[in-house]
Amino acid sequence: MVRRIRVATVVVVGLVALLSACGNQPESTGDSRTTAPVPTTTPSLPSATTAPAPGASGTESAPPGRGTRCTAQDLRGVVQPEDAAAGNRYARLVVTNKSDAECTLYGYGGLQFVDGNGKPTPTDLTRRPDPGPSLVTLKPGATAAKKLHWGVVPSGNEPVSGPCQPPSAGIRIIPPDDTESFTVKFDFGSVCAAGHIEGSAYFEN
Repeated sequence: MVRRIRVATVVVVGLVALLSACGNQPESTGDSRTTAPVPTTTPSLPSATTAPAPGASGTESAPPGRGTRCTAQDLRGVVQPEDAAAGNRYARLVVTNKSDAECTLYGYGGLQFVDGNGKPTPTDLTRRPDPGPSLVTLKPGATAAKKLHWGVVPSGNEPVSGPCQPPSAGIRIIPPDDTESFTVKFDFGSVCAAGHIEGSAYFEN
């Protein structure tokens, strides 16, 4: 009787060991390929980019104010006639600093002929390097000048009798590096060759 109990005990212990071994085996998926282990660490992220300090981009803000440049509001002018010969007319545009502060002129600027009603008339401005640009400093009340030259002989399809172009009564003067203008009187009649006029840079008067 004791022997039977020992045999049964051995059988039971063996079954328990077998079942324990089977429970520790991974569950079969039907695929014999080896699965790579999944990493348990999270890859590090790149550090945040630091924003550049103000001014580090190389862009500089414009200096405050308009500096000492003469503007249309600072000036008044007059066209003074000079020698005339063989259909050519010469004059000098003289501008005066009417403000109470020193200002400067550098370059040619622009101009536009207008009629008595202020409407534009044909204008073809050409720069001439006699003289060329130079810095002109105008104290309050000081003057600068610019040479002008135009023709009164019709050219191309312009009529030979009567005005070659609509007569001009004034010139809108645009100082160098400005977009505004002031008007001066121009009582020299028509400017031929489609309003062609040559102008020098401003110089000390």
